[in-house]
Amino acid sequence: MEKEISELPKNVYDRLEYLEFMLRFRGWISRADLTERFEIGEAAATRDIRLYREYAPENLILNQINKKYEILEDTFKPIFQILIRTALSKLRTSIISEALGMSTFDGILCPPRLSLPKIDIVSKITRAIASNKTLQMRYHAVKNGYSEKKIRPHAIFDNGVHWYIRAYDEIKKSHRSYALTRIVSIDFDDNPDVYSSVTDDHQWNRMVSLELVPHPNRINVRSPETVEYDFGMSDGCLIVNVRATIAGYWLYHWSVDCTEDHSLEGYDYQLWLRNHQTLYDVESRKIAPGLSDYPFVKKDKDT
Repeated sequence: MEKEISELPKNVYDRLEYLEFMLRFRGWISRADLTERFEIGEAAATRDIRLYREYAPENLILNQINKKYEILEDTFKPIFQILIRTALSKLRTSIISEALGMSTFDGILCPPRLSLPKIDIVSKITRAIASNKTLQMRYHAVKNGYSEKKIRPHAIFDNGVHWYIRAYDEIKKSHRSYALTRIVSIDFDDNPDVYSSVTDDHQWNRMVSLELVPHPNRINVRSPETVEYDFGMSDGCLIVNVRATIAGYWLYHWSVDCTEDHSLEGYDYQLWLRNHQTLYDVESRKIAPGLSDYPFVKKDKDT
């Protein structure tokens, strides 16, 4: 081919990428897929399929009976590189799910967010971060209830359940994390006197290395080899580098036993933090399983 596929016009590139995605994940593609998805004529769809065959002649073959182009399993080699995260994201969309023959309800389901932040609050926060501005915030905390704060946010992160902002709190004189869904209201401060920057947030800038291994308790994990395979471990360990601010949140989300003596029991705890000392002086450690500020109740061994 004279042109690299990346040099094609974007609209053509997108159609060929979709063509290959359906070929790869469904096993066949037809002109109707392209005409309906991109609202193009049959002639344009035919040209797209012909063009794709020029780039990858051994990827598909026309079934003369049903007029569908089917994948050649033995010779198929994708010409579009796609990350597994991107592929899974596409599979969750209703358009792809329906095209693959899965209804919205019976297709690929994922846990819904039980609570989402208000869009006006999120947009003000992102504008404040972009412009380095201070905000007046009215907030509900789980432990301390309602309060008013003056903050300067510099980042947003997701712990798998809630979205959080990372900000300097003028009253507390320190950087804190606040759940977006607990913000009652937020407004720009007309008389800002908060000047802390992200470079002053040592917990945010500090990186910690988490060494995750199969839980040593055989009541929790009967087959450690399965856990090693499940998480793609190398030499029985999965190393994850994360900001100190977020480490505790993610360890909680992953149900990682962070106790020194791997004492948490139950099927939930299939992973153990082998290098528990890495959480020394990490503020978010209080959220990590086994290190929480809340009273710990051991699970029944038969759980």
